[in-house]
Amino acid sequence: MRDLRVNSVIITVGNKIQGILTSKDILMRVVAKNISPELTLVEKVMTPNPETACMETTIVDALHVMHEGKFLHLPVLDKDGYVVACVDVLQITHAAMSTVESSPGAVSDMANTMMQKFWDSALSLDPHPPEDYETHSDLSSTMLLNSEGGGGLQSCGSVSLFAFKFEDRKGRVHRFESTGESFEEVMSGVVQRCDDGDLGVQIMYEDDEGDKVLISRDSDVVAAVAFARSLGQKVLRLHVDFAEMVSVERSGDLFEGSCGDGCGWVWWQAGVVAGAVVLTSLGFLVYLKRSKK
Repeated sequence: MRDLRVNSVIITVGNKIQGILTSKDILMRVVAKNISPELTLVEKVMTPNPETACMETTIVDALHVMHEGKFLHLPVLDKDGYVVACVDVLQITHAAMSTVESSPGAVSDMANTMMQKFWDSALSLDPHPPEDYETHSDLSSTMLLNSEGGGGLQSCGSVSLFAFKFEDRKGRVHRFESTGESFEEVMSGVVQRCDDGDLGVQIMYEDDEGDKVLISRDSDVVAAVAFARSLGQKVLRLHVDFAEMVSVERSGDLFEGSCGDGCGWVWWQAGVVAGAVVLTSLGFLVYLKRSKK
């Protein structure tokens, strides 16, 4: 999959499909369970007997099949039952939108509404699809996987956003969106919404066992978003751990405060200030003596 830069493979015996292995299977059944990929057989983690489509399946019907089954990849068979392709939801959507662009206005509006409802439900942006979701469309007769007028199915370059939510130290709830692929982007979204002093923060999410899992790299963000989507969640709630802040008070000649690792820095600063005061005083005394002379 890495060498060919694909996110799914089809497992067959002869011309019969035995299963499909996707990046989601690897993430949720191998990485999330911390099992060895070198020792684990494909048949143990693949999705067996997946749904399939034929060359004559319409794009709309393919989308409905994927929506009802809650999966994002669909193998395509020819009339003899051999696998000719495996399309994902982004490829199908790109083909659908390409067809919509050349369709009349009314049909285009209908398609846009249908596509939005599909994305809201099939991609877990809304775990409860609306009851008026139409299962038939006038576009069914024109959107074919092997449409004569359109080009081949291409990868879609659009970026989908995922919502994050967290609570700051004052109990205020913040919400923002990110691509769900960059740790730096998510961390920036958190820090920008915190107070100026809240810079040393760590972000975590709660897994299916109730443990708080630390997010510290891009792969952690991807795993967290995939976990949330697998549960049908449209928002990932982050748990933010704020670093202990330094509080210094002066009482007489003593500095008292409660801090973590920053105490050494505070005392060093105090020493520098005290030294500067002493040097200034000595310089002033020398100046007075010279003036008297």
